[in-house]
Amino acid sequence: MTPLRLLLRAHRWLPHTAGCAAVALVNALFGADRLPVPVPNVGQLHVPLGLFSPLLLACMITLYLRPPTRLWDTAPRSQGVVRLGLLTATALPAALACLPLWTHSSELALAGLRNLAGLTGMTLTTATLAGATRGWVTAFPYVLLTLLLGTHGSSTTGGHADHPRWAFVLEPPTNVIAAASAALLMLAAATAHARFGPRAEQ
Repeated sequence: MTPLRLLLRAHRWLPHTAGCAAVALVNALFGADRLPVPVPNVGQLHVPLGLFSPLLLACMITLYLRPPTRLWDTAPRSQGVVRLGLLTATALPAALACLPLWTHSSELALAGLRNLAGLTGMTLTTATLAGATRGWVTAFPYVLLTLLLGTHGSSTTGGHADHPRWAFVLEPPTNVIAAASAALLMLAAATAHARFGPRAEQ
């Protein structure tokens, strides 16, 4: 067995890929289904499932990047290259899981990929600061706050939503600021992950 296969096996890459495949199936079947979300001062907001399935994928990416043992970082190898390689190997199946959204609309697929990048940036940053198993503790509250506080108009039935700039997950894919925010967040998080890796947990 090659070192690469051993590395991927130690990080449970096959279960991760299977989970991404399950999300891809959900995206293909129900990605365009709109979820009713009650929003204060706005009413009921109908949000496509495909905008928020990337939240689950982002949490999965960070969880599977957790070092197999506490001795992992003591091995004599280039840590930054290995970490970026593992990040690429886990992010690729997640990105492919967003592509079935294209069967519903190209806009939904592009927004899903943008949200995957931005939310993965959040979970990676949290993992660097607090540990891989805690990567979700910023992304989940952020999405909830986006729905509760980041909407000031109709974003679902043909209207144009009035979103603050921090609520990028609800913006259309053509919004340059939202796309740039997600990309910069992912780039900064990947750089920090390559440099430091997930924080050791007890």
